Amino acid sequence: MARSQAEIDFIRQFELPEDVADFSDNDAVSALQKDLRLSDDDSVRKWRADHLLKEDEEAFVDFARIRLKRKQVVNTLLEGNSESLFLRYKDRLDRVLYSLIRVESEDQAHDIYYSIDSGEAEFGSAAEKYSCGPEAKTQGIVGPVDLTTPHPEVAARLRTASPRQLFEPFTADNWYAIIRLEYRFDSELDDKTKEFLGGLLLGSKSREIANQLLKFHLSGFTMAE
Repeated sequence: MARSQAEIDFIRQFELPEDVADFSDNDAVSALQKDLRLSDDDSVRKWRADHLLKEDEEAFVDFARIRLKRKQVVNTLLEGNSESLFLRYKDRLDRVLYSLIRVESEDQAHDIYYSIDSGEAEFGSAAEKYSCGPEAKTQGIVGPVDLTTPHPEVAARLRTASPRQLFEPFTADNWYAIIRLEYRFDSELDDKTKEFLGGLLLGSKSREIANQLLKFHLSGFTMAE
C-alpha cells in the first residue's frame, strides 16, 4: 500500500519537460477508455462500478489523469536510458525452454550424455527414466522461464547456447546436470518492454518516498506510545 501511494505521489510531483504537452481531463479519460478498450458507455459504467468509481466523478478523472501522466513520466525517465536498461535486465526479459536431467552419479551422467549425443537415447525418455528432479515428470522439459530462474551454472550455459545445443555433464549444487536448449524467446525493445523497464525505474524512484512514508508512520506511532 505504501509503495503504491509513493508511486502516485512521485507521479504527482514529477515535473515533465516543457516540450511534453499538457492534457485535459477529457484527454485523460479518452486515453483510459482506449487503453482498457471501453468502447461504449455501458462498458465504462461497468468498469467504474467494478472499481468503486461509479459515483465519484472526481476520483475517476483523477485516476485517469494519474494513469496518463504515468506514461509520460515513464517515457521521460527512459529517454536516453532504454538501451542500457534493456541490456542490464535482458536476463529477466528473455525466455528459454530447455531440457534437463539431474543425477547423483558423475559416471551415470556421462553414460546418459553419450547415449543422447550418439542418438542411442531420446532426451525425454532418459529424463523420465533417470532424472531425480521434478523434470522427470515432464520428460525433462523446463520453461519457458527467464534466465534468472535456473541455477546459475545452468543459466550461464543457456545464455549463449544455440537451439538444440547439448551440454556435457556439469555440477549444479549436489547434482550432475545435463541440459539442452530447446528454444530461445529473445526479447525486443518494444513498447511492452519499455513499459516494463519504465516500471522498474519508476519503482526505484518512488521507493525512497515509500521509505520516508514508512519512517513517518513509525515515528508517529513511537511518539504516540
